[in-house]
Amino acid sequence: MAGRRANHDTLARVLWEQTRQQGFVHLYTGDGKGKTTAALGLALRALGRDRRVAVIQFLKRTSIKTGELVFAEKMGTPSFTIQQFGASHFASPQERQKVAASGQTVERGWRRARELAGNGKHDLLVLDEVTHIVKNGQISLDELLELISNKAASLELVLTGRHAPPELIEACDYVTEMREIKHPFNRGIRARAGTEY
Repeated sequence: MAGRRANHDTLARVLWEQTRQQGFVHLYTGDGKGKTTAALGLALRALGRDRRVAVIQFLKRTSIKTGELVFAEKMGTPSFTIQQFGASHFASPQERQKVAASGQTVERGWRRARELAGNGKHDLLVLDEVTHIVKNGQISLDELLELISNKAASLELVLTGRHAPPELIEACDYVTEMREIKHPFNRGIRARAGTEY
């Protein structure tokens, strides 16, 4: 009896370890605030466990840096990087021209995302606002689904953005929908540094 119990415990530990090393796919979607915040919270948790984390943010570049980008630059560690590709929806025409001239385009960001997803050098990869570049037609849904299918087996992949299509929801392991109930923006209060960006 004791021998059977020991074998069961050993098998349970092996299965747990295999599951722990398997990377899952997370999706934070919906019209509420908190998608990027949740993804960055998961990144912070991974960093606390000495994991290597990369974040690619699509459609967020402006002349004003986001708080998370400032934080990553202050840390100055290769274990945590954030790269931004494509001008923000809130960017001025001049900022859009500057982003295009810099070469930090959505297309370049997508190539970088595919590289990071497949090379096995990171434990967690966040593709922030990736559903928007699908909705805008800058990449196809099939391309995103292919990235998910071909990612490194141990990579934890986190996707964010509104308007997630059903096929994407089906392909993910964790799906959370953020639903807006109340937001100060609706009372005319602008985005605040350190909270919204």
